[in-house]
Amino acid sequence: MEMKNNATSINALNNLEKAQNELSDSLRRLSSGQKINIAADAPVGLIISEGLRAQIASVHQAIQDTEFSLSLVQTAEGALVEVNNLLLEMRQLALTAANEGANDFGTMMAIQYQIRNAIESIDRISRFTSFGRKILLDGSHGVTGMGDNEELIFLRASSKTLASPVSGYDVDIDELPLRATLSEDLDDDDASGLSIVLEEEDGPVIRVTNPEGATALGFANRLKDAVLGANINLDIQFDADDEELTIQHREYGVTKGFWITSSKDGVLTDDEFEPEIFHGRDIKGTIEDEPAEGDGLVLTGNFNNKKTSGLSVAYLGDSTGNAGSVTVAQNSLKFQTGPTGDEKIMVALNSTHSTALGQGVDNRSGFKNLSDISLTSAQEAIDAISLVDHATDQLTLLRAQLGSAQKHTLETNISVLRNTAESLTAADSSIRDTDLAKEIVNFTKSQILTETAAAAVAQANQSAVRVLRLLFHHHVHDHWSFFAGH
Repeated sequence: MEMKNNATSINALNNLEKAQNELSDSLRRLSSGQKINIAADAPVGLIISEGLRAQIASVHQAIQDTEFSLSLVQTAEGALVEVNNLLLEMRQLALTAANEGANDFGTMMAIQYQIRNAIESIDRISRFTSFGRKILLDGSHGVTGMGDNEELIFLRASSKTLASPVSGYDVDIDELPLRATLSEDLDDDDASGLSIVLEEEDGPVIRVTNPEGATALGFANRLKDAVLGANINLDIQFDADDEELTIQHREYGVTKGFWITSSKDGVLTDDEFEPEIFHGRDIKGTIEDEPAEGDGLVLTGNFNNKKTSGLSVAYLGDSTGNAGSVTVAQNSLKFQTGPTGDEKIMVALNSTHSTALGQGVDNRSGFKNLSDISLTSAQEAIDAISLVDHATDQLTLLRAQLGSAQKHTLETNISVLRNTAESLTAADSSIRDTDLAKEIVNFTKSQILTETAAAAVAQANQSAVRVLRLLFHHHVHDHWSFFAGH
């Protein structure tokens, strides 16, 4: 029997070391909750898992960025609500001022004072609405522009509008806008006993009757009073020398029309009791050779245009051809919405200052924008209503754009990113996280093997000792027996 090397013990020790290593690994996986703790555990799995972890961290940061952007947009929209309320109040004041028959000088001055206070409040909101240290509604984070002459007015642009070169975008007019107009001869015989029904399109309806024997001038005055009393957006003019009555809409465009029905055949209309409609015409033209949609005096670049998408200009001139150029500066806010650098959106927060609202409205009082409004006469009150309505349309459009960005972009993006983070986390978990049930089984197995191997090592070592003891005991017994015999 070989005694120098105990092969059985060595084999048992190897098995014990292997079982102890497996037990240690199992304990590490159980205590950390991860089956990949070092690269040696699963090199390929580690590469995939680390890539997923980087993506998960980026998605979580994108969620925080988007939520922060959403808060900014909500702050701006809340301020716009207050501006909208002030515009509604201004319109009510202008309507009150238009009722000149019931107003005296003191009343008009009080109304003017309230109008100025409302305008100052709008300007204050524009200057001081902020998010952190960022001023939101002063136009510094929107799209700004300017026409190169007094007849071409920059109104607004969107976040999709590209900044123009220094020379600006050329504006070409193909067809001038028109107001809905009726001009017909009206003498005293025609006006005697005449009755008409006049209806502004999408507006009030009035009926005016001229007594038998009443003059054409008397009919025109009755018609003026009825139009003013019903706040119909029409102008009434009568040329006594030429005996011609003119009814004209105050605004340009195909949607700005009126209906008229006459009680006399061939007087103001072709047939008696047959309503006739009179429409205006929208402007037609292009911006930087890209198609534009006309609405009254306003040209707006089509949504799919490469350069001028959403760019709106008003033309107050009276000739076709080149109207000049408009320069555009793009300063829209850029929001990071995804885990990669290319995932950004742009949101334009255009100015809500009174000098930027109500531009491009043709009016007799010469008001260029909301800040010019004064209410010292009925005509100024009527023109003020037009400017306030236009300013309200501008503000409504801006609120709609912010609402769309909030609902369909930012909130949707947050929902998508959260679902993405959930899916990526589940994928990383399947690669990296410990299966506790399976690992407890492995731990129990390794624990049993460790204890068994330790017992086997002890047993292997004891076997050699017992053989030596036996051999040593036998040798000593023989030695003493030899001496006893001699």
